[in-house]
Amino acid sequence: MSFVYPWFLLLFVLLAFFYVAKKSSKLEQVFSKEILTKLQFGTFGNKNFKSWLLILAFSFMIIALARPVFISNDKKEVSVESFNFVIALDISKSMEADDVFPNRLEFAKKAIFELMSKTSEANIAVIAYANDAFLVSPFSNDFKSIKFLLSNLDTSSLVSKGSQILSALKATTKVFESTNDKKRSLLLVSDGADGRDLKEIEEYLKKHNITLYVLAIGTKKGTTLSDGRGGLIKDKSGNIVVSKRDDSISKVLNGGSLLGSSGDLSKLDWLAEEIRGGVDKKELKRDRFEGSEELFYYPLSLSLVLLFFAFFSIRAPFLLVLFFVQVDSHAGIFDFVDIYDAKKSYENKEYEKAEKKFGKIDTQSALYNKANALYKQERYDDALKIYKTLDGFSIDKEHKRLHNIGNVYAKTGETDKAIKSYKKALEIQEDEDTKVNLELMKKKKKKEEQKKKEKKKDEGERKEEKKDGEESDKKEKESDKKEQKKSQGKPEEEPRKMSEVEAKKWEKRMNDKEFKTKPMRLKRGEQNEITW
Repeated sequence: MSFVYPWFLLLFVLLAFFYVAKKSSKLEQVFSKEILTKLQFGTFGNKNFKSWLLILAFSFMIIALARPVFISNDKKEVSVESFNFVIALDISKSMEADDVFPNRLEFAKKAIFELMSKTSEANIAVIAYANDAFLVSPFSNDFKSIKFLLSNLDTSSLVSKGSQILSALKATTKVFESTNDKKRSLLLVSDGADGRDLKEIEEYLKKHNITLYVLAIGTKKGTTLSDGRGGLIKDKSGNIVVSKRDDSISKVLNGGSLLGSSGDLSKLDWLAEEIRGGVDKKELKRDRFEGSEELFYYPLSLSLVLLFFAFFSIRAPFLLVLFFVQVDSHAGIFDFVDIYDAKKSYENKEYEKAEKKFGKIDTQSALYNKANALYKQERYDDALKIYKTLDGFSIDKEHKRLHNIGNVYAKTGETDKAIKSYKKALEIQEDEDTKVNLELMKKKKKKEEQKKKEKKKDEGERKEEKKDGEESDKKEKESDKKEQKKSQGKPEEEPRKMSEVEAKKWEKRMNDKEFKTKPMRLKRGEQNEITW
């Protein structure tokens, strides 16, 4: 048997204090008079006996709070489909550029953490590189340790300057030597290759059968870099260096894919699927312990029974429970079963089930958790209604509530309302995630305004073109009418009649079979046609 929350056992110290206070008759210093009048001791046995009942009851309650569990040693071998891939993180100086919030390197770390959650079945190795490369973590599924190691990386982790992708490729080859993978996949998280060594990179990838995936961080416009002394980095000619994202490496991916990001991670699911499609998947055998059993309800039941016998008033046990144990606002005395089930369902991503369980508990925190479950089901309107009804939270929870309201507005496309909600959340409490979301919404609003301006401009140009076309058509019609009137105003010439003498001559020639034509003068008419 073991305890899930062993620190609750420290409450035995508080219980000892209660016993000492009771023995020295100094309860008035612990409880108010109002509470003491409600702690009605009856005639069931003497006072010492009741005191021991109380101590015993609270002892069992503390044990229940520590959550005892029985874990069986029976192991079951289960098959898990897994795959290996390497992440190479660029930690060169250019990754300090702040054209994405808070800077390229920190944003890259956030992207890697999110990608890990989307490829939870994978074994991931991590390499950091600049001009040289070093191994941060070998292949592992222990993402907590990997995240810890990544969090402590910065641009000063390597002394060498520059960014050499070839060094990352060579390190990747060494890492894969410990596996039998025929297909080798590498995710490069960088701001680009600056168009250098592309031919060598392509040859190396093909020679060692490495499929390259790239998460390109930064903007095409770029930004300047700080020299760490209050100035800006300049080149040898004295010009200020502007670091821009370069996607030229997309030409040599050897069957991989490139995802460019200027501060948006919405397409990370696509990249995760691309990586899954290009790896060697294999079944792994892992041991899983079976037969763990919760035991907390046994000591909890015993404590409630003992409390019942210790007091005549049913209200008293609850007052003492609330005094000794600060139960969270979402946990009523008899709600622990529903709360436990609801939390388990939420952790297992069974959001519909979690929503129903939290709905059974009539408290502010339970409603908040219900709203979270609705949000996960993409029922944003229902979640928003609940979020708006909640109040009286602590600073931390109020910040989370406003942050989540901002998320709902972001999902439903109400950018202005999302920005307003994130700002309110930051007024209450500083938070990196809220800042990132706020910056994303501001950029989205800027793009929306730009699109509106472009649309308005296009509509104006189309109206102008339409107006010019109509005027042109009107002029052409007027011109045609004038020409028609002009041609109608002049009568056509009647054809010249043949004289009698000429007629006889033609008749004679026809009879003598001497047909000859006489040329006639042509005349050009008003409409440029030829008339005889």
